Amino acid sequence: MKFSKKAFTLAAVIGSALLAGCQTQPNTLTFTTPAPTAMFDTNNQSALVNVQTRDLRSSAEIANYTTSGKVHRLTAVPDVAQMFQQAMQQNLNSKGFTVVQGAGNANVVVNVKKFFADVEQGNLRYKISANVNVEVAIQGSRGNFSKHFETARSYEGAFGANNNEIQKVLGEAYTDAIMKIYNDNEIGNAIHQFK
Repeated sequence: MKFSKKAFTLAAVIGSALLAGCQTQPNTLTFTTPAPTAMFDTNNQSALVNVQTRDLRSSAEIANYTTSGKVHRLTAVPDVAQMFQQAMQQNLNSKGFTVVQGAGNANVVVNVKKFFADVEQGNLRYKISANVNVEVAIQGSRGNFSKHFETARSYEGAFGANNNEIQKVLGEAYTDAIMKIYNDNEIGNAIHQFK
């Protein structure tokens, strides 16, 4: 009886391992927005700012690749517009601006133009090229201002690409873009100039 319990347990463990190896990867990649590093400036509190984010990309897809004849189409969680909305609100709050839901002295519009990782695969090697392109527009009663932020990252490896590597490269490009926005002073100056 002891032998059959051991054999059954061993068979169950091997079966579980085989089934786990057959599982498909999820089609969503999770991204985390980095925390802002700015110093709070009380002079900015007089500006009431409304933030809107628009995803101008033609598709919600952030990458696609093929393995064993199957196409994997990936999307982001949270969605790309939410990621940039959160980042811009955190950025402005950390610098002392008052972010409001309704009408404000100035509107900040974040236009996401590109957030995508191109995956090129051969028989033995692959390359992931990630690009993020965002325009930040300030609209106020005294004028308008816009600035582009663009970043790129790439990675090459052996055999086939997978979700984790794509997420890492695209996540680095996203973080680079957000850090450029966080470290920018022209957006804050434009809010004061055009509010």
